[in-house]
Amino acid sequence: MMPVTFSLFEILIIIGLSQGLITASLLLTTQDKQLGKKILGVTVLVFCIANCRVLLHSSDLWDVPAFRFFPVGMELFLPPLVYLYLLSLTETDFHLRRKYLLYFMPGLFFAIYDIALYIMVVGLESLQAKDQVATSFYFNSANQIEDHLIVVMTLFFIAAGGRKVYIYLTWLKQFKDYHSFPIYRWLRSLIMWFVLLGLVLMINQSLDSLAVAMEVNTFRWRFFNLLLAFVTYYLGFMGYKQAGLKIHDSKLNLVSLSKKLSKDRVSVIEQKLLDKLTNEAVYLDPSLTLKTLATDMEVSAENLSMVVNQKFEMSFRDLLNKYRVSHVKTKMQQSLGNQSTILNLALDSGFNSQASFYRAFKKFEGTSPKAYIDKIS
Repeated sequence: MMPVTFSLFEILIIIGLSQGLITASLLLTTQDKQLGKKILGVTVLVFCIANCRVLLHSSDLWDVPAFRFFPVGMELFLPPLVYLYLLSLTETDFHLRRKYLLYFMPGLFFAIYDIALYIMVVGLESLQAKDQVATSFYFNSANQIEDHLIVVMTLFFIAAGGRKVYIYLTWLKQFKDYHSFPIYRWLRSLIMWFVLLGLVLMINQSLDSLAVAMEVNTFRWRFFNLLLAFVTYYLGFMGYKQAGLKIHDSKLNLVSLSKKLSKDRVSVIEQKLLDKLTNEAVYLDPSLTLKTLATDMEVSAENLSMVVNQKFEMSFRDLLNKYRVSHVKTKMQQSLGNQSTILNLALDSGFNSQASFYRAFKKFEGTSPKAYIDKIS
Protein backbone atom coordinates (compact mmCIF):
# COMPACT_ATOMS: atom_id res chain seq x y z
CA MET A 1 0.00 0.00 0.00
CA MET A 2 1.37 3.44 -0.96
CA PRO A 3 1.88 5.96 1.85
CA VAL A 4 -0.89 8.53 2.19
CA THR A 5 0.21 12.10 1.41
CA PHE A 6 -1.67 15.34 1.93
CA SER A 7 -1.82 18.41 -0.30
CA LEU A 8 -1.97 22.02 0.92
CA PHE A 9 -5.75 21.90 0.47
CA GLU A 10 -6.00 18.82 2.68
CA ILE A 11 -3.67 20.30 5.30
CA LEU A 12 -5.95 23.33 5.59
CA ILE A 13 -8.91 21.00 6.03
CA ILE A 14 -7.02 19.15 8.78
CA ILE A 15 -6.23 22.43 10.58
CA GLY A 16 -9.92 23.41 10.67
CA LEU A 17 -10.89 19.89 11.69
CA SER A 18 -8.32 19.73 14.51
CA GLN A 19 -9.34 23.10 15.93
CA GLY A 20 -12.98 22.06 15.77
CA LEU A 21 -12.35 18.77 17.58
CA ILE A 22 -10.49 20.49 20.40
CA THR A 23 -13.09 23.17 21.00
CA ALA A 24 -16.00 20.74 20.55
CA SER A 25 -14.57 18.52 23.29
CA LEU A 26 -14.08 21.55 25.56
CA LEU A 27 -17.65 22.76 24.98
CA LEU A 28 -19.11 19.30 25.57
CA THR A 29 -17.14 18.68 28.75
CA THR A 30 -17.66 22.11 30.33
CA GLN A 31 -19.31 22.08 33.75
CA ASP A 32 -21.65 24.86 32.64
CA LYS A 33 -25.19 23.50 32.41
CA GLN A 34 -26.35 25.90 29.70
CA LEU A 35 -27.87 23.80 26.95
CA GLY A 36 -26.81 26.18 24.18
CA LYS A 37 -23.12 25.46 24.77
CA LYS A 38 -23.71 21.71 24.54
CA ILE A 39 -25.63 22.12 21.28
CA LEU A 40 -22.81 24.28 19.91
CA GLY A 41 -20.33 21.56 20.89
CA VAL A 42 -22.33 18.89 19.04
CA THR A 43 -22.72 21.21 16.04
CA VAL A 44 -18.97 21.84 15.82
CA LEU A 45 -18.35 18.10 16.17
CA VAL A 46 -20.67 17.32 13.24
CA PHE A 47 -18.91 20.03 11.20
CA CYS A 48 -15.68 18.16 11.95
CA ILE A 49 -17.18 14.89 10.74
CA ALA A 50 -18.26 16.65 7.54
CA ASN A 51 -14.64 17.76 7.10
CA CYS A 52 -13.52 14.15 7.61
CA ARG A 53 -15.69 13.15 4.66
CA VAL A 54 -14.03 15.83 2.53
CA LEU A 55 -10.61 14.57 3.59
CA LEU A 56 -11.56 10.98 2.92
CA HIS A 57 -12.59 11.67 -0.68
CA SER A 58 -9.91 14.22 -1.61
CA SER A 59 -6.91 12.25 -0.33
CA ASP A 60 -5.66 8.74 -1.04
CA LEU A 61 -7.55 7.46 2.01
CA TRP A 62 -10.52 6.53 -0.21
CA ASP A 63 -8.30 3.95 -1.90
CA VAL A 64 -7.35 2.36 1.42
CA PRO A 65 -9.65 -0.68 1.84
CA ALA A 66 -10.33 0.01 5.53
CA PHE A 67 -11.59 3.53 4.73
CA ARG A 68 -13.65 2.70 1.64
CA PHE A 69 -17.28 3.68 2.39
CA PHE A 70 -16.35 4.68 5.95
CA PRO A 71 -19.57 6.14 7.47
CA VAL A 72 -18.86 9.86 7.91
CA GLY A 73 -21.91 11.29 6.11
CA MET A 74 -23.45 13.47 8.82
CA GLU A 75 -24.24 16.62 6.82
CA LEU A 76 -28.02 16.21 7.17
CA PHE A 77 -27.66 16.75 10.91
CA LEU A 78 -26.13 20.20 10.44
CA PRO A 79 -29.19 22.31 9.40
CA PRO A 80 -31.37 21.26 12.37
CA LEU A 81 -28.43 21.55 14.79
CA VAL A 82 -27.68 25.09 13.64
CA TYR A 83 -31.39 25.91 13.98
CA LEU A 84 -31.54 24.55 17.55
CA TYR A 85 -28.43 26.53 18.46
CA LEU A 86 -30.07 29.72 17.16
CA LEU A 87 -33.16 28.87 19.23
CA SER A 88 -30.98 28.47 22.33
CA LEU A 89 -29.65 31.98 21.76
CA THR A 90 -32.96 33.70 21.02
CA GLU A 91 -35.44 31.94 23.33
CA THR A 92 -35.23 32.66 27.06
CA ASP A 93 -36.89 29.42 28.18
CA PHE A 94 -35.35 27.19 25.51
CA HIS A 95 -35.39 23.48 26.20
CA LEU A 96 -35.31 20.36 24.05
CA ARG A 97 -38.68 19.11 22.92
CA ARG A 98 -39.74 15.77 21.53
CA LYS A 99 -40.83 17.29 18.22
CA TYR A 100 -37.25 18.35 17.53
CA LEU A 101 -36.38 14.68 17.00
CA LEU A 102 -38.30 14.79 13.73
CA TYR A 103 -35.76 17.26 12.35
CA PHE A 104 -33.06 14.61 12.60
CA MET A 105 -34.95 11.73 10.99
CA PRO A 106 -33.50 12.23 7.46
CA GLY A 107 -29.96 12.38 8.82
CA LEU A 108 -30.55 9.33 11.01
CA PHE A 109 -31.93 7.34 8.07
CA PHE A 110 -28.88 8.00 5.88
CA ALA A 111 -26.49 7.46 8.80
CA ILE A 112 -27.97 4.01 9.38
CA TYR A 113 -27.70 3.30 5.65
CA ASP A 114 -24.01 4.32 5.61
CA ILE A 115 -23.19 2.25 8.70
CA ALA A 116 -25.01 -0.80 7.34
CA LEU A 117 -23.17 -0.51 4.00
CA TYR A 118 -19.80 -0.22 5.72
CA ILE A 119 -20.50 -3.28 7.85
CA MET A 120 -21.30 -5.26 4.68
CA VAL A 121 -18.09 -4.28 2.87
CA VAL A 122 -15.57 -3.95 5.70
CA GLY A 123 -14.57 -7.64 5.48
CA LEU A 124 -13.95 -7.56 1.73
CA GLU A 125 -10.32 -7.16 0.67
CA SER A 126 -10.59 -5.70 -2.85
CA LEU A 127 -11.91 -2.27 -3.66
CA GLN A 128 -13.72 -3.68 -6.69
CA ALA A 129 -15.68 -6.10 -4.52
CA LYS A 130 -16.62 -3.29 -2.14
CA ASP A 131 -17.78 -1.12 -5.04
CA GLN A 132 -19.92 -3.94 -6.43
CA VAL A 133 -21.71 -4.35 -3.10
CA ALA A 134 -22.23 -0.56 -2.87
CA THR A 135 -23.66 -0.49 -6.41
CA SER A 136 -26.07 -3.29 -5.59
CA PHE A 137 -27.35 -1.17 -2.70
CA TYR A 138 -27.81 1.94 -4.91
CA PHE A 139 -24.98 3.88 -3.25
CA ASN A 140 -24.74 6.52 -5.98
CA SER A 141 -28.50 7.07 -6.09
CA ALA A 142 -28.62 7.39 -2.32
CA ASN A 143 -25.84 9.98 -2.47
CA GLN A 144 -27.74 12.00 -5.08
CA ILE A 145 -30.89 11.98 -2.96
CA GLU A 146 -28.87 13.03 0.07
CA ASP A 147 -27.24 15.87 -1.89
CA HIS A 148 -30.62 17.27 -2.93
CA LEU A 149 -32.08 16.79 0.54
CA ILE A 150 -29.29 18.77 2.20
CA VAL A 151 -30.12 21.73 -0.05
CA VAL A 152 -33.83 21.56 0.83
CA MET A 153 -33.12 21.26 4.56
CA THR A 154 -30.58 24.07 4.43
CA LEU A 155 -33.12 26.38 2.79
CA PHE A 156 -35.83 25.47 5.28
CA PHE A 157 -33.77 25.82 8.44
CA ILE A 158 -31.98 28.99 7.33
CA ALA A 159 -35.39 30.56 6.72
CA ALA A 160 -36.77 29.31 10.05
CA GLY A 161 -33.65 30.31 11.98
CA GLY A 162 -33.45 33.66 10.22
CA ARG A 163 -37.02 34.44 11.25
CA LYS A 164 -36.24 33.67 14.90
CA VAL A 165 -33.14 35.85 14.79
CA TYR A 166 -35.06 38.69 13.13
CA ILE A 167 -37.72 38.63 15.86
CA TYR A 168 -35.06 38.58 18.57
CA LEU A 169 -33.04 41.42 17.03
CA THR A 170 -36.23 43.46 16.69
CA TRP A 171 -36.79 42.99 20.41
CA LEU A 172 -33.15 43.85 21.07
CA LYS A 173 -33.53 47.27 19.46
CA GLN A 174 -35.30 48.55 22.57
CA PHE A 175 -31.80 49.06 23.99
CA LYS A 176 -30.01 52.17 22.81
CA ASP A 177 -26.56 50.59 22.32
CA TYR A 178 -27.70 47.15 21.14
CA HIS A 179 -25.07 47.15 18.34
CA SER A 180 -22.35 46.72 20.96
CA PHE A 181 -23.92 43.69 22.69
CA PRO A 182 -22.03 40.36 22.28
CA ILE A 183 -25.28 38.55 21.51
CA TYR A 184 -26.01 40.94 18.62
CA ARG A 185 -22.53 40.59 17.11
CA TRP A 186 -22.56 36.81 17.49
CA LEU A 187 -25.99 36.32 15.93
CA ARG A 188 -25.11 38.60 13.04
CA SER A 189 -21.89 36.66 12.40
CA LEU A 190 -23.63 33.29 12.60
CA ILE A 191 -26.32 34.26 10.13
CA MET A 192 -23.75 35.73 7.74
CA TRP A 193 -21.54 32.61 7.68
CA PHE A 194 -24.39 30.10 7.59
CA VAL A 195 -26.14 31.94 4.77
CA LEU A 196 -22.87 32.15 2.82
CA LEU A 197 -22.20 28.45 3.37
CA GLY A 198 -25.73 27.52 2.33
CA LEU A 199 -25.59 29.80 -0.71
CA VAL A 200 -22.33 28.31 -2.01
CA LEU A 201 -23.71 24.80 -1.41
CA MET A 202 -26.92 25.53 -3.33
CA ILE A 203 -25.05 27.12 -6.22
CA ASN A 204 -22.71 24.14 -6.54
CA GLN A 205 -25.53 21.61 -6.35
CA SER A 206 -27.58 23.55 -8.90
CA LEU A 207 -24.67 23.79 -11.33
CA ASP A 208 -24.00 20.07 -10.96
CA SER A 209 -27.67 19.22 -11.56
CA LEU A 210 -27.71 21.35 -14.70
CA ALA A 211 -24.25 20.12 -15.78
CA VAL A 212 -23.07 23.73 -15.96
CA ALA A 213 -19.48 24.92 -15.33
CA MET A 214 -18.33 21.33 -14.99
CA GLU A 215 -14.84 22.32 -16.17
CA VAL A 216 -14.34 24.08 -12.81
CA ASN A 217 -16.27 21.51 -10.78
CA THR A 218 -13.26 20.60 -8.64
CA PHE A 219 -12.41 24.23 -7.96
CA ARG A 220 -16.01 25.04 -7.02
CA TRP A 221 -16.27 22.22 -4.51
CA ARG A 222 -12.80 22.83 -3.08
CA PHE A 223 -13.79 26.43 -2.41
CA PHE A 224 -16.90 25.15 -0.57
CA ASN A 225 -14.85 22.62 1.38
CA LEU A 226 -12.33 25.28 2.46
CA LEU A 227 -15.23 27.49 3.50
CA LEU A 228 -16.65 24.57 5.49
CA ALA A 229 -13.28 24.09 7.22
CA PHE A 230 -13.08 27.81 8.03
CA VAL A 231 -16.61 27.87 9.48
CA THR A 232 -15.68 24.85 11.61
CA TYR A 233 -12.56 26.68 12.82
CA TYR A 234 -14.49 29.91 13.42
CA LEU A 235 -17.38 28.25 15.27
CA GLY A 236 -15.02 26.31 17.49
CA PHE A 237 -12.67 29.19 18.25
CA MET A 238 -15.27 31.92 18.77
CA GLY A 239 -17.68 29.57 20.52
CA TYR A 240 -15.17 28.75 23.23
CA LYS A 241 -13.49 32.12 23.44
CA GLN A 242 -14.35 33.88 26.70
CA ALA A 243 -16.17 36.72 24.95
CA GLY A 244 -18.05 34.12 22.92
CA LEU A 245 -19.22 32.29 26.01
CA LYS A 246 -20.57 35.51 27.50
CA ILE A 247 -23.15 35.74 24.76
CA HIS A 248 -25.23 33.15 26.60
CA ASP A 249 -25.13 35.20 29.79
CA SER A 250 -25.79 38.48 27.96
CA LYS A 251 -29.09 37.13 26.65
CA LEU A 252 -30.28 36.49 30.22
CA ASN A 253 -29.00 39.87 31.37
CA LEU A 254 -30.88 41.65 28.59
CA VAL A 255 -34.11 39.87 29.42
CA SER A 256 -33.65 40.82 33.07
CA LEU A 257 -32.99 44.43 32.08
CA SER A 258 -36.05 44.60 29.86
CA LYS A 259 -38.19 43.40 32.76
CA LYS A 260 -36.96 46.34 34.81
CA LEU A 261 -38.40 48.80 32.30
CA SER A 262 -41.40 50.71 33.53
CA LYS A 263 -44.32 48.34 33.90
CA ASP A 264 -46.66 51.29 33.69
CA ARG A 265 -45.15 52.32 30.34
CA VAL A 266 -45.52 48.81 28.97
CA SER A 267 -49.12 48.68 30.19
CA VAL A 268 -49.92 52.01 28.52
CA ILE A 269 -48.51 50.85 25.19
CA GLU A 270 -50.36 47.55 25.47
CA GLN A 271 -53.68 49.28 26.12
CA LYS A 272 -53.11 51.70 23.23
CA LEU A 273 -52.35 48.76 20.94
CA LEU A 274 -55.44 46.82 22.02
CA ASP A 275 -57.56 49.91 21.43
CA LYS A 276 -56.15 50.28 17.92
CA LEU A 277 -56.81 46.62 17.18
CA THR A 278 -60.22 46.11 18.75
CA ASN A 279 -61.88 49.53 18.43
CA GLU A 280 -60.22 51.03 15.36
CA ALA A 281 -59.49 47.73 13.56
CA VAL A 282 -56.23 49.09 12.15
CA TYR A 283 -55.39 45.57 10.96
CA LEU A 284 -57.85 46.06 8.07
CA ASP A 285 -55.23 48.25 6.40
CA PRO A 286 -53.10 45.84 4.29
CA SER A 287 -50.25 48.38 4.14
CA LEU A 288 -49.99 48.81 7.91
CA THR A 289 -46.44 48.49 9.26
CA LEU A 290 -44.91 48.49 12.71
CA LYS A 291 -43.36 51.90 12.08
CA THR A 292 -46.56 53.57 10.87
CA LEU A 293 -48.61 52.19 13.76
CA ALA A 294 -45.94 53.23 16.27
CA THR A 295 -46.00 56.76 14.84
CA ASP A 296 -49.79 56.85 15.08
CA MET A 297 -49.58 55.66 18.71
CA GLU A 298 -46.81 58.19 19.48
CA VAL A 299 -44.41 55.52 20.73
CA SER A 300 -41.12 54.23 19.35
CA ALA A 301 -41.18 51.28 16.98
CA GLU A 302 -38.69 49.50 19.26
CA ASN A 303 -40.94 49.80 22.33
CA LEU A 304 -44.00 48.73 20.38
CA SER A 305 -42.13 45.71 19.06
CA MET A 306 -41.03 44.82 22.59
CA VAL A 307 -44.60 44.97 23.90
CA VAL A 308 -45.88 42.82 21.03
CA ASN A 309 -43.17 40.21 21.63
CA GLN A 310 -43.49 40.19 25.42
CA LYS A 311 -47.25 40.49 25.87
CA PHE A 312 -48.52 38.63 22.83
CA GLU A 313 -45.51 36.29 22.33
CA MET A 314 -45.57 36.63 18.56
CA SER A 315 -44.28 38.90 15.83
CA PHE A 316 -46.10 42.07 14.80
CA ARG A 317 -47.10 40.52 11.46
CA ASP A 318 -48.51 37.43 13.17
CA LEU A 319 -50.48 39.60 15.57
CA LEU A 320 -52.11 41.50 12.70
CA ASN A 321 -52.84 38.26 10.84
CA LYS A 322 -54.41 36.73 13.94
CA TYR A 323 -56.89 39.60 14.14
CA ARG A 324 -57.45 39.45 10.37
CA VAL A 325 -58.23 35.73 10.52
CA SER A 326 -60.69 36.38 13.36
CA HIS A 327 -62.33 39.09 11.25
CA VAL A 328 -62.61 36.72 8.27
CA LYS A 329 -64.22 34.05 10.46
CA THR A 330 -66.82 36.54 11.67
CA LYS A 331 -67.58 37.58 8.07
CA MET A 332 -67.84 33.94 7.01
CA GLN A 333 -70.48 33.27 9.65
CA GLN A 334 -72.39 36.40 8.68
CA SER A 335 -72.28 35.71 4.94
CA LEU A 336 -73.38 32.09 4.88
CA GLY A 337 -75.54 31.67 1.79
CA ASN A 338 -74.33 34.91 0.22
CA GLN A 339 -72.23 35.18 -2.92
CA SER A 340 -69.12 36.60 -1.21
CA THR A 341 -66.01 34.64 -2.11
CA ILE A 342 -63.37 33.62 0.37
CA LEU A 343 -60.82 35.81 -1.40
CA ASN A 344 -63.04 38.89 -1.18
CA LEU A 345 -63.53 38.33 2.54
CA ALA A 346 -59.76 37.97 2.99
CA LEU A 347 -58.98 41.14 1.05
CA ASP A 348 -61.63 43.06 2.98
CA SER A 349 -60.03 41.86 6.21
CA GLY A 350 -56.57 43.28 5.50
CA PHE A 351 -54.83 40.46 3.65
CA ASN A 352 -53.09 41.52 0.45
CA SER A 353 -53.02 38.13 -1.27
CA GLN A 354 -54.72 34.77 -1.26
CA ALA A 355 -51.48 32.96 -0.44
CA SER A 356 -50.77 35.00 2.69
CA PHE A 357 -54.37 34.53 3.84
CA TYR A 358 -54.32 30.76 3.41
CA ARG A 359 -50.98 30.49 5.28
CA ALA A 360 -52.25 32.60 8.18
CA PHE A 361 -55.61 30.81 8.38
CA LYS A 362 -53.93 27.41 8.43
CA LYS A 363 -51.45 28.60 11.06
CA PHE A 364 -54.04 29.93 13.51
CA GLU A 365 -56.99 27.62 12.82
CA GLY A 366 -55.21 24.41 11.88
CA THR A 367 -57.44 23.90 8.86
CA SER A 368 -58.18 25.44 5.45
CA PRO A 369 -60.77 28.21 4.97
CA LYS A 370 -62.95 25.92 2.85
CA ALA A 371 -62.89 23.18 5.48
CA TYR A 372 -63.84 25.75 8.12
CA ILE A 373 -66.84 26.95 6.06
CA ASP A 374 -67.97 23.35 5.56
CA LYS A 375 -67.74 22.84 9.30
CA ILE A 376 -69.90 25.87 10.23
CA SER A 377 -72.41 25.41 7.41
